[in-house]
Amino acid sequence: MQKVDNEKKIKIKIKILLADDHSLFREGLRRILGEEKDIEIVGEARDGVEALRLANRLKPDVVLMDISLPGPNGIRITRKIKKRQGKIHVIMLSMYEDTAHIIESFQAGASGYVIKTHSSSELMETIRSVFREGVSIPPSIEQKLLKGIRQPDFLSGVQNINLTNKEVRILKLVASGSTNKEIATRLFISEKTVKNHLNHIYRKLGVKNRAQAVVEGLKRDYISRH
Repeated sequence: MQKVDNEKKIKIKIKILLADDHSLFREGLRRILGEEKDIEIVGEARDGVEALRLANRLKPDVVLMDISLPGPNGIRITRKIKKRQGKIHVIMLSMYEDTAHIIESFQAGASGYVIKTHSSSELMETIRSVFREGVSIPPSIEQKLLKGIRQPDFLSGVQNINLTNKEVRILKLVASGSTNKEIATRLFISEKTVKNHLNHIYRKLGVKNRAQAVVEGLKRDYISRH
């Protein structure tokens, strides 16, 4: 039985769209990702227009998006993809480690952010985490997010949002990378109840996905304070 279950897991492929204008970089990604049994590259794009077209046509699970794509850049294309195909996850690939680019990426709807100079193992971990949980914000990125979103100009106009204690606990677990099933087990509630709480959290925070909810939670000091 265990063998059958493992075989079923292997059959679940994470469909990836590569969006980067550098052929050598795409070739490197193809080689790295091609060694993974649970990953399938379904398309490649060289600019923003092509990335949007292929995302709409191929409907991949994850887009690996170069932040500096020619034409409409990665951030602009991410906004358009999330508006048209909300279930597609975008992981931003970038040479920039500054808070401004990181914040703008997550605000646009990105579910993860990977620095191009970091290891391939970090990229693989981010891909799988985003596919499973819908968000991946490692500690190094979270610290930069916290630093940026605590600036006075970024916080100006932020209204008080009252989350219940249960909603705060769930938001913290989401930020830690827990799945709905893991949250349900931890809080002794059903997965359906977790989904209902998440929908309430999204509505209160004015967001559409887990990554945006975590950013808003950090901004409003829910995650670090409680």
